[in-house]
Amino acid sequence: MGKRHVHSGQAMVEFAIVLTLMLLVIFGGVTFIQYVGSQYAIAQAARNAAHVAALRGSTGGLPDNQWVSLASAPGPVAHSVRDTFAGSPFVTVADAEIRATCATSPCRRYSNITISIRYYAQAWTPFPGIPNPIRLSADASRTAEQDSQGE
Repeated sequence: MGKRHVHSGQAMVEFAIVLTLMLLVIFGGVTFIQYVGSQYAIAQAARNAAHVAALRGSTGGLPDNQWVSLASAPGPVAHSVRDTFAGSPFVTVADAEIRATCATSPCRRYSNITISIRYYAQAWTPFPGIPNPIRLSADASRTAEQDSQGE
């Protein structure tokens, strides 16, 4: 009968190392997907809002050049952003701010209107002891297609 070497702890250590690496790859992948999906949704929302503002020829009820919480922002421009966010599983309205800026005051036809969105959230996957914020922003500009609608 041959001599057997007993390595009772080796398998446990190898398993712990492999499990740690697998979880790191999985959680990192989920965080990356959340980041890319959030960036796409925010950029799309900014483009949609700039389009709405250009059609109206105004900032659409948003105060000029002031950051406002998206959840409480008034008007059709902010509403278009909330609609875009509602179609995405990656972003929430409560974590975003919006700003509208018109090149002239008041906005006039052919004025440049810029919509900016800032987004601050936490990644879905936990990394104990490591802060994992997602901080994104997007800007989109369009030229007003008509004179201001009195907003």
